[in-house]
Amino acid sequence: MTTGKWLALKRWRAGRRSDDERYKALLQASPPSPATDFGDAELVCLDIETTGLDPATVDMLSIGWVLIRNGKVDLSTAESHVVKPTCEELGDSPTIHGLTDSVVDQGMSPEEAMERVVDMLTGRVLVVHHAGLDKKLLDRLCREQFGDRLLVPVIDTLALENRHKSRHHHLEDTRSLRLPDLREHYNLPWYRGHDCLGDAISTAELLIAMVASRDSATTLSDLY
Repeated sequence: MTTGKWLALKRWRAGRRSDDERYKALLQASPPSPATDFGDAELVCLDIETTGLDPATVDMLSIGWVLIRNGKVDLSTAESHVVKPTCEELGDSPTIHGLTDSVVDQGMSPEEAMERVVDMLTGRVLVVHHAGLDKKLLDRLCREQFGDRLLVPVIDTLALENRHKSRHHHLEDTRSLRLPDLREHYNLPWYRGHDCLGDAISTAELLIAMVASRDSATTLSDLY
């Protein structure tokens, strides 16, 4: 079974089980076909700042996203939100991400943040850098709130670059796959890290540069 058919089956089953109208709307709105040209799809580039590195236990501190439309970053769609974590002991996490305790205390609830994520991703593709953290965290929060994972197609720029290196047998290529290092490799300017919206925009620009470097037209299936 292809990835697209597998995801469609998962979405159909989840839709039959769910009684949440917002989540059902996400599942019923078909995402772009894998055969869609990159420039014809709408993609949500998203980043989350968290209280740690284990997606099974961390909380969100902030979340930001921006759309890629017509193969370009649409800055008019950029949003970022502070999220009030459920845990009481935050340590130095807010400070690392440039947040104060008072700002975090006034943040939106994780439930409201997930509602906005679900709305934004309805009919679109998710783009993250390192799905092993951000997507797994979103899956956990979505399961807790809506009863199932965030069943949307995902492009992971870190995994995409790793596959590119493997296919071209660049055994001598030991460059880091961190977001700022990959941006440097693709001749993109430096951005300050530990800011969710900045990292979301950075990821969007990186994906566009990666697609531009390819020798042929790119469909979504080439990026999954």
